[in-house]
Parts: sequence; structure tokens; C-alpha cells
Amino acid sequence: MTDTIAVLALDAADVRLAREWDCANLLLDDHAKLESYAHTLEFPRTMEVWPTVATGLGPDDHGVVGDANEWEHPALRAASKLTQYLPREVRSTLGRPFQRAGQERSMAQTDASHLFESGVVRYWPGITPADHVREAWRLMAMASGGDITEERLRRELVGFAGEELGWLAVASEWDVPVAGVHSHVVDIMGHTYAEREKRLRETYEWIDREVGFLRERVDRLVVLSDHGMQVGWLDDENPGTHSFEALVAAEGVDGPLPESVYDVREWLEAQFDDTGATDADDTAASSDTPVQHLRDLGYME
Repeated sequence: MTDTIAVLALDAADVRLAREWDCANLLLDDHAKLESYAHTLEFPRTMEVWPTVATGLGPDDHGVVGDANEWEHPALRAASKLTQYLPREVRSTLGRPFQRAGQERSMAQTDASHLFESGVVRYWPGITPADHVREAWRLMAMASGGDITEERLRRELVGFAGEELGWLAVASEWDVPVAGVHSHVVDIMGHTYAEREKRLRETYEWIDREVGFLRERVDRLVVLSDHGMQVGWLDDENPGTHSFEALVAAEGVDGPLPESVYDVREWLEAQFDDTGATDADDTAASSDTPVQHLRDLGYME
């Protein structure tokens, strides 16, 4: 193990549900509700909040606003701009067939400085291309349209989560002060099972076990969410809609927990001097295999 701080961005992990279902690994040694915010909608939005966590800036300053994605196809991109003032539900309905058909969309990324410039990060919305978020949204659109089963949806998403947590476990062994990864499984399952307590509880218990395996691999772990999820059995007003019940949990990290998504970056960077991480090796990579053989194998042009 190293002193790297492993940061798991667990989208939509609701602090109320983690407490209710005794998710000890999600709650770690210390946990609290993390204050989030609404900007373009009346509730927190994934693509706006996660860049705030990494930069400490609001959407007007980090520049990732709304759903922060555009169709790659020029005609679809133009149509999207023409329909931007339609109700969100109408735009979703119009775009769903193209998502199911696999039309590509690109995710905006901030130009602002961020937490992971001295570390490593994967799949973080607004910081990296976050391809897995687009794929999760596509699968959700397919499931909503009846094109795939709930079991296929669940299987795909837990597969993504296994990759994400596995990468974080390995990255925490590198000589960097911080490593971060984003996972979308709890968000999609929260939307899917917002009225089915037993099924959503199964999701939380599964991810809690997986975080338990990660916990065995790292000394310094932080679990964060950008928002929670309104659910029917807690008498929330709009089940399936994002709530303000975000989570922060930590172990092996000093000081009081941050109160807001705006405070996370400063809180974590204050720990860096104590990590003992060394400068990365900047030696250019090379191969002992002849270049022509690599070309013959298709590795190189």
C-alpha cells in the first residue's frame, strides 16, 4: 500500500440510504452529508457538480453547464440547438432513438485547474472524456424504451463498476498523491428502482461489498457523491429525481470533513504534503521489439 488518496466518485450515493441499510464500507470511519447545489435545473446535475468537486469552482467559472454533451453528427448537433428550449422530457424523447442507435455524443471538459493535475483520474465528468457516462445513459435510454432487459442493464453497469474500482485499487499503488475514478452504477439503478426498495437495496449492498474489497487495498480512501436520489418509500416528492442528500466519507484522511462540494478540492490538497508521493518517472517509453515487427502485428502504422 502507498499513501495515495483513493477517491471514489460514486454518483448518486444517497447518505440517507447508505445509513438506513448500514453500508459500513460506503460510510467508512467518518461520514457526513455533503452540501450540493442546483444550477440549470431545480436539483443537482451530474455534469455540473463533478467538475465543481475537482476544481472548487461553480459552473459559471468551470464552464461545464447543463448536460454538457453534444451530438457528434453535425445535423443532430444543429437539431439539438434548435430544440434546446423545448421541455426536457420532450428533448429526451426526441433524442432517445438516436441514443439507442449508437449515435455518438461528446462530453464537455473544463479548462480550469483541478485536483488531479498532480495525480491520476479516470472517467470523471467534466475532467476526462467520461465515455462510460455516455454509455450508461445510452443503456438507460435502451432500457427505458424496452430494447434491453433490466438484467442486461444491471449486468452491464456492475461490469463497469468492477472495472472502475479495480482501476482505482491499482492506481492507488502508484507514486501519486491522489487517484480518482467516477462510477455511475448507483445513479442508473437509483433511477430504475426509485419505487422498488428491495432492488435498490440490493444495489447498495453490492456496491458496499465491492468498496469493502477496495478498502482492503488502500490506506486512504474517500467516497463522494454529487447528489442522492428521491425514492418512494421515504415519501420523497418526486421518486427517481436527484436529491440533495449527497455523501462524503473518509478514512486515513486528516481534519474535519468538507461541508460542501465546493470545499472538497481544498480539503484533499491540504493532505498532499503528507502523502510522501514521489515525482513520476518522466522517461519516455520504448520497446525492445523491432519497429517493423510491431507494424507487421498491427500495433503501429
